[in-house]
Parts: sequence; structure tokens; C-alpha cells
Amino acid sequence: MATDSMEETDVLETDAVLVRAMRTTDLNAVVAIDAAASGRHRPRYFELMLQRAITQAALQISLVAEVDSRVMGFVIGSLYYGEYGVAEPSASIDAISVDPESRGKSVGKALMRQLRLNLGALRITTLRTEVSWDHFGLLGFFRSQGFEPSSRLCLECTLDPTRPEDSTGK
Repeated sequence: MATDSMEETDVLETDAVLVRAMRTTDLNAVVAIDAAASGRHRPRYFELMLQRAITQAALQISLVAEVDSRVMGFVIGSLYYGEYGVAEPSASIDAISVDPESRGKSVGKALMRQLRLNLGALRITTLRTEVSWDHFGLLGFFRSQGFEPSSRLCLECTLDPTRPEDSTGK
């Protein structure tokens, strides 16, 4: 939370956090933060995510947040120009996390602030993400960042890989 002295000097509470473009060398830090936050160790998943976000994306919007020269949070995003029947350019947050030790220290706010600035420069007007409806901490964070339920619904269908002829999942 900002203090009166910070407000008087135009210092933002996020100013102590360096946010920069994600690099391939950030992989181990991203995997460690995700493991600490989720309890899952997913190096291959993030290796593929970083490869797509950094080397295959025409415009990179994936970021890391550093505190005292240590990566303490990350956001991996994608840009869309007409996919899913949406006419306007949009972006999605594919993954976001902050090291549990750094939560409440404006790391997530700093990531979102820089992401919004980057997307604004690209004239992106809509940012989307998906969150498990019972992940209250993440829902609260996104709510504090101005997110609300979308008018679009995320749909899913359970598939039975042993019955490929059954396209309905029933």
C-alpha cells in the first residue's frame, strides 16, 4: 500500500520492482516460482511456453519481475488478431505467478502495470484470462486489477480417448 510520503513524491508502490521482457534464461526461475506456488514441477510445460512466447511470437508480451536482481514473478501472454471470432485485437494471460515469499509486495501489480502499458502501446483494448472459479486468491487479485466475468463463456467437453467415434463425450 502506498504511503503518504510515496504519494507526495510521485513514487509508485510498484517502483521497487523491475519488470522486464522475459528471456529464455528465466526458465529455471519461472519453473521454481510455479512449483512453489502450485506444488507442481512442470519444466517441460514452461520450456514450451517460453519457446512460444519468446521465439515464435511476432511481438513478445511475456514479462518477469525482479526484486534485488532475483526473478520473483512472471506473466506469459499471447496476442490475438481475430481468433475465436473476436474482431478486435486482444491479448490473453496464459500464466501468471508470484513467488509466495513476495506476495503482498506489489510484484503482481508491477507485472500487470507493465503489461497494460505494453498492450496499450500495441492498441490492444481487451485482456482475457481463465481462472479456476475456486482459486479465490487469484480471483481476488484479478478483481483488484479490474477484471470481471466476461460475456463470453469458456466451454469444455470431456473426451474419452478410448472411444474416438464418440464425439459427444456421452
